[in-house]
Amino acid sequence: MPNSRAWARGRALVAAACLLASFHVHADPQALERARSLLAAGNAKQAYEELRKLEGTLTGQPEFDYLLGVSALDSARNDEAIIAFERVLALIPNHAGAQMDLARAYYAAGSYDLAEAAFIKLRGSNPPPAAQQAIQRYLDAIQARKHQAQAGWVGFGELGLGYDTNITGVPTDFGAAAQQAFNLVGIEATGNSIKRRAPFAQGGVGAEYARPLGGGWGLFAGGEARGRAYRGEPDFSSITGEARFGGVLNAGANQVRATASYFTFEQDGAAPGEPRITNDRRMASAGLDWRRALDTRTQVGLAVQANRVTFPTNEIEDFDQIFMTLSYLKSFDRKGAPLLYLTTFGSYDRAPNEFADGTTKSKALAGVRSYVQVGLGPKVQVFNGLALVHRRDRDEFARSTQVQNGRDTFGELTLGALWQFRDRCNLRLQYAFSTNRSNIDIYDFNRHEISSTIRCDLG
Repeated sequence: MPNSRAWARGRALVAAACLLASFHVHADPQALERARSLLAAGNAKQAYEELRKLEGTLTGQPEFDYLLGVSALDSARNDEAIIAFERVLALIPNHAGAQMDLARAYYAAGSYDLAEAAFIKLRGSNPPPAAQQAIQRYLDAIQARKHQAQAGWVGFGELGLGYDTNITGVPTDFGAAAQQAFNLVGIEATGNSIKRRAPFAQGGVGAEYARPLGGGWGLFAGGEARGRAYRGEPDFSSITGEARFGGVLNAGANQVRATASYFTFEQDGAAPGEPRITNDRRMASAGLDWRRALDTRTQVGLAVQANRVTFPTNEIEDFDQIFMTLSYLKSFDRKGAPLLYLTTFGSYDRAPNEFADGTTKSKALAGVRSYVQVGLGPKVQVFNGLALVHRRDRDEFARSTQVQNGRDTFGELTLGALWQFRDRCNLRLQYAFSTNRSNIDIYDFNRHEISSTIRCDLG
């Protein structure tokens, strides 16, 4: 009888185990589907918590391990993601999703050599165009990280042609605008007030040297120079230059950059009278930029910059500025490897120099910008940019004798395509439309610009 009772107890335990196993067979597909839905909705953390409860019973099943790895990776649990993807590949070596996401996990964990090797191996397997574009983005980012980790130079050179329909950014009927703004009748446009259009050629060169100090710290210094020459309008040809230096700290998912720079813009313009007023300006800046990777596809940022802008021959335009920007960067793992970049910004500008009546050109700005890029193939991307900026004068009658409170709204639309015709070289075709609408008519304008530019990166 004791043996009979033991056999009966054993049989009951086996039956209970079978019942429990049967429960998991029916429950697991629902749990996995729930995790997929959470991941599709962008709720990786909740998906991870749901899947972690099943680790004791489902670890080792490729479908479960892959979902666990994705949810862990998108929740910034990189080490756990790597282990989960390695379990998948141990059973299914050609699992394309696990191969791609393991490479992404290596990158997120800072193992750039392993990530680079994995991405290069993936690229050699002839993946779909969307995957090729994503792989190339990661390889480019790895190269940039390597430059941050070792002393060395990077640089660029570019040449372009284009056409500008409103070089001076003025209204079509200047006389009517002057009457509305200043109650002056019969004024004809002269000098900088004449609407001008012309083709142009442009070019630029730049370089930057970076030196790591260890522990994620580094220093950098560089600069660039650009020029634009208008055919038939030499007074509006321009030269710009910038020099900058600063420090950077890379600490896990965070990066902080502190930068000081000096910018100069040279353009004679066509203002009448002596001494001649030019369009030259200078800008000295100091700024702090923080960026954080929320996961391998998402980044947020905050930047604050203090600027002093001066006009050597027109001091009434000088101003000091505090400029703040919030940013959001998101890449999507789908056809075309879309990229979205959003910024919102604002500034407080104080003009130190006054008119005779004590009025200044102090102002406040607020705006938003967006940039979207989508791949049409491994080497071709199309892009779109939008911007909307609102300006409000802080002093009454600052820019007009007839309009008390000056307000402007500036809009910009950019469309273009980028073709990487050889390694580290691309051709950029671009159309840009900008418009300004003001309650002071003299500041209204529309402007169209088309351009084509070849750029090659070095280093």
